[in-house]
Amino acid sequence: MALPRVIVFSTMTIDGRIASKTRYSQLSCPYDLKRLHELRAQCDAIMVGANTIIIDDPSLRLKYVEGRNPDRVVIDGLLRTPLTARVYTLRISKTIVLTTKSAPQEKVEKLREMGVEVLALSERPPIDMRRAMEVLGSLGYRTVMVEGGGDLIWHLFKDRVVNELRVTIAPYIFGGRDAVSLVMGDGFSTTEESPVFELKSVSRCPCGNEVHLVYDVEYRG
Repeated sequence: MALPRVIVFSTMTIDGRIASKTRYSQLSCPYDLKRLHELRAQCDAIMVGANTIIIDDPSLRLKYVEGRNPDRVVIDGLLRTPLTARVYTLRISKTIVLTTKSAPQEKVEKLREMGVEVLALSERPPIDMRRAMEVLGSLGYRTVMVEGGGDLIWHLFKDRVVNELRVTIAPYIFGGRDAVSLVMGDGFSTTEESPVFELKSVSRCPCGNEVHLVYDVEYRG
């Protein structure tokens, strides 16, 4: 079975942070926001992790372009996300939660009553992201856009399912040991363990102060 094409889109500071130590993450200029939403419109689904839902409460709908709202996929191994989250209460498109059997069954049932599809993929976290993509592929998804956060992006790269990385570099720095990097998690030890990134395009944003990079991603071995 073919896996969906997975595209990670993120806007980060010059020092590689996608959120500050206080979890402030508003980095994009208006042109970058339009870039983000243009890609949303081209994809079947948008994927985010539990922390993104808890901290930012995004609706993941289209705002700056016309088109169909993509389906929303939440990775939440213990169902920590609140039932009041907008991805659950705003029924603008389908929402799927990929979780584990360790999640509270009562919360699973409540989400299903709200019209959310809840799938337990393993006994406990972390969720294997290749398995997640196999499930999404079996449901008919061909392109999945990932918007964060850093821990989810780490697991996607670790499990070797990211096909393309699009990064906007915004003219700020955050620093700080508690800020969130583009990729968090356990990390790789050497460049030999890293995926291979082939730079496909570099463009200067019309705002004049951001740079947008597009990489194809391949894996060794």
